[in-house]
Amino acid sequence: MDGHEREDVVKYRNEEFLPRMAALEARMDRYEGPDLKLIRPTLGPGEKKIIALFHDECCFHVNDYKRSAWLPPDTTILQKKGRGRLIHVSDFITEATGRLVIHDEDGRVIEDARQVIYPGSNGDPWWDNAQLLEQVKHAIKIFEKAHPDCVALFIFDQSSAHASLPPNALRAFEMNKSNGGKQRKQRDTVIPQSNPTVHLRGRPQKMTTERGDAKGLEQVLTERGFDVSRMRAKCSPVCPFDSEGCCMARLLSQQEDFMNQESMLEMLIREAGHECIFLPKFHCELNPIEMYWGWCKYRYREVIKKNFEHAKQVALQVLDSCPTEVIRRFINKSWRFMSAYRLGLTGKAAAWAVRKQRQHRQVSRSAMMALEAVLN
Repeated sequence: MDGHEREDVVKYRNEEFLPRMAALEARMDRYEGPDLKLIRPTLGPGEKKIIALFHDECCFHVNDYKRSAWLPPDTTILQKKGRGRLIHVSDFITEATGRLVIHDEDGRVIEDARQVIYPGSNGDPWWDNAQLLEQVKHAIKIFEKAHPDCVALFIFDQSSAHASLPPNALRAFEMNKSNGGKQRKQRDTVIPQSNPTVHLRGRPQKMTTERGDAKGLEQVLTERGFDVSRMRAKCSPVCPFDSEGCCMARLLSQQEDFMNQESMLEMLIREAGHECIFLPKFHCELNPIEMYWGWCKYRYREVIKKNFEHAKQVALQVLDSCPTEVIRRFINKSWRFMSAYRLGLTGKAAAWAVRKQRQHRQVSRSAMMALEAVLN
């Protein structure tokens, strides 16, 4: 289901993602116009330049071929039934250097943030959050070597792996109603300022009893001033979508300290002194690395692969062949979509305005006026 204009997605896009990206963009280099002229930011006292790094993952199959071909009448191409072995790529792109790499004096890549694995029954383990965290650690080291005294803005899409919380995270639906038992021990917290009982706001709250047992839902909510004497612990099988206080677990999960927890990915990046943000759901047009994947896959499918080893060589060749200038144009297109959404455009109107301003980084008022003239 396409949830691009779903209420919660639009709220996150308009109220959180776009304003924060606008504030961070003011500290970034820009590449404007048909010749991609570099325009440097004006930094305030103590501010550092920000460089955006767009992340994503992509898969290449050995038997990926182009979808159409010219053939004589009554003929066909015999292709293999299976898609073949998998090549999984996780990478970052940036306006500064195209991909996140370090070159030597001769222009050869000596350090690369890209991670390539070959998962399958007889191959590498499937990609998971642990491997991503290791890649991000390596990417931070490369970034700090390549761009000293700059701040990296890591931009990820919203997936369950990227949102993975640490083992001691606050999870209301993993708690029992009563104290103790086999429930997991969670970290201590602070009662949020939005708590309905005013005098309890800002107080530290331990999530274990004096005996060291994990606290249950009932005691945690009671300590926050809620009356849960007639409330069930959890709904069965799940809570209604729009409910707020249908059960103890739902009520506790909607408290600010339970809702606004940093993932392991965010903690790793922010502890290193860099920034992290997640794209709105269903907004692939805001992630220019998706366009980079399309550019590479088009060329990958043009080549007939003899075997798996040949496919790996072809995949790496096309991944390395995309010019930095092309990547910058992809990134500018995503910035134009952000600009269009800030102006209130959506759907086909936003796409039309982005095409109209192809040589620019933002959608101008002239494009808006042209659009209004067409609509009227």
